[in-house]
Amino acid sequence: MKKYWLLILITIAVVVAGVCVLLCASDIKASTIGSVVGAVGDILTALAAIWVAFVATYGLHTWKHQARTQKYIQFMDELTDTVHEYILAMEAPIQYLKFIKISIDSHSEVELLKQNDTKNSGIIAYIEKDGESDQVRLNQYLDKVRSIRSRMMSLATKGQVLGFDNYNQCYNACKMLAWSHDQIEAFASMIGSVHLNWQNDEIQQALNKVMTVDVGTIRKNLEKHNVIFLEFIKQNYRTLLT
Repeated sequence: MKKYWLLILITIAVVVAGVCVLLCASDIKASTIGSVVGAVGDILTALAAIWVAFVATYGLHTWKHQARTQKYIQFMDELTDTVHEYILAMEAPIQYLKFIKISIDSHSEVELLKQNDTKNSGIIAYIEKDGESDQVRLNQYLDKVRSIRSRMMSLATKGQVLGFDNYNQCYNACKMLAWSHDQIEAFASMIGSVHLNWQNDEIQQALNKVMTVDVGTIRKNLEKHNVIFLEFIKQNYRTLLT
């Protein structure tokens, strides 16, 4: 809008200046006045052509800007909807993980009462008794999330080429959100492995690692990186709409 007013003022100034110059350069005779009027007409015609060209160029620029803004907003809307869909879908496998951890704790208490001091005896007892069946059930919940996770990461990857400010903030948040699914997936793989050699040190290390996967940590990870993601979305909405 400021550009329009600036051009209008420049146009008026040029016309006035042109008229003044032509009047001062003449003896103000009738024939001369006719020449002045003709010259002013030529000036106005030229300025009108310039004005039309400016309006067309400015209009094209505005249309491109609006189209680009709309494209960015549509992308952010789609990614936001997918992230929220993913977080909601993760609730089912998280709840089942919680159930499994309670079951492991129960087996650990039983092994303690038996005075079984074998390393990780509780989780080993659980895996040998219920591991395979719980793995199947947990994977059923994870399968319902897997396609949403893939869609979220596909969109997050696509966004890298759109030129958003601070896009790494968004992409890394999506990666960390997806990591929660990957953690539970790794946990499911371990509890279904009933024929491992429990005396092997590497197996024991894997058991120790998988037991660090817990509901509290996963919930905190989802909450933390959802906040980071939403902050990115809010900042870019503000930039695009101002």
